[in-house]
Amino acid sequence: MDEKRNGSFYDAQQTRRVAAPLVITHGVMADGVEVFVADGAVRIEDGRIAWVGPASEVDRHGAQVIDVAGRLLLPGFLNAHHHLYSSFAPGISPLGDTDNFVHILDSLWWSLDLALDAEAIYYSALTGLIDSVKHGVTMIFDHHASMGYVHGSLRLIADAFAVAGIKGLLCFETSDRMGADEVQAHIEENLEFAASCPQGSLTRGLFGLHANLTLSDETLRRVAEARPPDLPIHVHCGEDQADLEHCRALGYEGPVDRLHRFGLLASDSILAHAIHLSERDYHLIHEVNPLVVSNPESNANNRVGRMDRSRIGRYLLGTDGMSPDMLATLRSHFLLGDGLPFDELGRVFFSDRYRAQQRFFPETGGLSVGMRADLTALDYTPIAPISLDNVLGHLLFGARGGQAYLTIAEGQVLYHAGQVTFVDEAEVVREARAVARSLHERYYRGGAFTAHRTKGAGDYV
Repeated sequence: MDEKRNGSFYDAQQTRRVAAPLVITHGVMADGVEVFVADGAVRIEDGRIAWVGPASEVDRHGAQVIDVAGRLLLPGFLNAHHHLYSSFAPGISPLGDTDNFVHILDSLWWSLDLALDAEAIYYSALTGLIDSVKHGVTMIFDHHASMGYVHGSLRLIADAFAVAGIKGLLCFETSDRMGADEVQAHIEENLEFAASCPQGSLTRGLFGLHANLTLSDETLRRVAEARPPDLPIHVHCGEDQADLEHCRALGYEGPVDRLHRFGLLASDSILAHAIHLSERDYHLIHEVNPLVVSNPESNANNRVGRMDRSRIGRYLLGTDGMSPDMLATLRSHFLLGDGLPFDELGRVFFSDRYRAQQRFFPETGGLSVGMRADLTALDYTPIAPISLDNVLGHLLFGARGGQAYLTIAEGQVLYHAGQVTFVDEAEVVREARAVARSLHERYYRGGAFTAHRTKGAGDYV
């Protein structure tokens, strides 16, 4: 395995070269908030935005110049809730009933993550990152599970991030579903990885929790005792009615209330989905202001309902492993949103996103001088009139999907004109196909998750 990877996490961090000056020119440049230049340019030096303005005025001296020929140039995208380990899921058939949400987990996802080995973890992350970069994504909040390979799993994913060159928050899915004895390994994986990330590295750790419905009170007590106060949680919260009912059966008012009672809720907590909540839960969200992430395509696929935007206020968008395409997610969110106002949609996709990114990676998001140079030029050239006021309409109805022409992170060109720059993509695809084939064989050979589950762990579902 090691000889197939492109260097370790720390090696990749230490040897990442300083990017030469770079000029991106002739882009329709917008940040969705205040910056709009119809024929714009950006000069990048030492991985930072050094100048923004009209293409006719940019200093090209000593710089590599990339002409995006009128394409839409934006800050790189954030996927605020992803599962990179799902990259090899297409084509897999469930091993049992899928008539409700818990059965979907049991018959597909829990059987899949149990079959992951080191190669499958690494290559599913790397291919997922390649696909993300091709769609203009420069930051991912990933939520990982591999119950048959816990220790060192996050380090493998961090290796892939270091190779790809984009930023990420990583965590392991703590859960009782493999039995209470396995929980300590999940806790340690979160803690050890978070402590191992060098200052200023591309990846940081969070504390991952699956969902209230697979976490006992004893496990939440252990997490609360072990978790450093400055290590935020990332959790599926109220994704299905079963999560709310589980909390109520234990005497709590809802999934957010339960997290709060164990001291796990804070302003930098990441709560994915937030669909089935109590009045107390909504009150706590407004009071504490955690980062709530809506995943519209996944919600529709799993038939769990939709987040009540009017009760949440501010939130972000994620894909929950459905795809790497944030523009497709944005469009789905709009189309499924019962008349979602454009001003709210723009705030979610631009200004609220930038603020969330900056909580974890300062000086990211936007097109201001001094910001880290994380940019994408979509493979879309606006023909109809475009301005700051209607950029969102172009993203929804012009660009439609998020295929990029150019993606830059930390001032490095990662993808340009159909070519990935940080790996030999054809070689990665060859390796990944063999790894995915083996994963599928283990998945079907292993049978349904219920055949492997430790007796008693099912009490939580």
